[in-house]
This record gives sequence, C-alpha cells and structure tokens, in this order.
Amino acid sequence: MISSNALLDELLAVKQFTIDSETAMQEFGGRLSKALPEGALVTLSGELGAGKSVLARSIIHSLGYEGRVKSPTYTLIETYEIENVAGNVSQLAHLDLYRLSDPEELDYLAFDDVLQVSSLVLIEWAELGGDRVPTEALHVHIEYADDNSRLVKLTVPEKSA
Repeated sequence: MISSNALLDELLAVKQFTIDSETAMQEFGGRLSKALPEGALVTLSGELGAGKSVLARSIIHSLGYEGRVKSPTYTLIETYEIENVAGNVSQLAHLDLYRLSDPEELDYLAFDDVLQVSSLVLIEWAELGGDRVPTEALHVHIEYADDNSRLVKLTVPEKSA
C-alpha cells in the first residue's frame, strides 16, 4: 500500500495536471519524486509517446541518480542504485512491460523479488502485467490533450473498510 504524506496528499487533491512541454514533464517528475514514500510502486499508463519514460527518467534523476537512465523497452527492467547523503543505498527499478506477451513472463524477471527489495518501482504499461502487478500503487495516467499538451492524472485505490 502506498503510504500518504502531506506532499502526496497535495498532489492527489489536484488529481489532474496539464503539462505543456518536456521540460514541464521533467519538473513535474521532480516534484512527484519528493512526494513518493519509501517502498512506493508507481504505475505509468498512456499511449505510446505520451511521456511515460520522460516522467520515469525525471523521477529517477530527481532522486539523485546521475548516470544515464536507459529505457527498459527491450530489457524490460533496469535497476539503479542511489546513495543518499547518509550513505544509505536505495535500489530503484524501472520496468516497461510493453513487450510482455504473458504476465507469467514476470517470473523470468524475478518480479516478486524486485517488488520486495526496491525502494521505488516504476512500471510502464503495468496493465500488461495483469493481476501480477499489485493494484495498491500510485497510478499515473498520461494522455494527449487537444493542444498537444499532456494531461497527467494521479489516482490511488480506495482503501477498503
């Protein structure tokens, strides 16, 4: 389950953001990265080219990774280690399930282990992972707007009583 904090609550209260450039998407990723709690799972959905990878890269860089953030389009998963100021190392995982033929292929990626050991998991095309991808996540949906900008919608599942 994604735990709440004041910054995340603030972003979720707005629910929808209009992003008018790649730079604005990168800035939004930086803002979102500061709101993500330890152990967060973030799913990214939207059409091809909508900005999922740009957002994922900006989150990873905003958290302190200084190297090249490679697209996991062909490898399906890329992992990153980030050392914080206290010297602790966090592991981040960025997955792109677009080329997944069957959710069972996640077993070959040690998907369950990735979820357990990563401080942050970003999954593009998570819907292709079927019921293997936990629904308790921050869901980010990016869609094209009429004026070539993007609409970014944030949702989290309702907590059941």
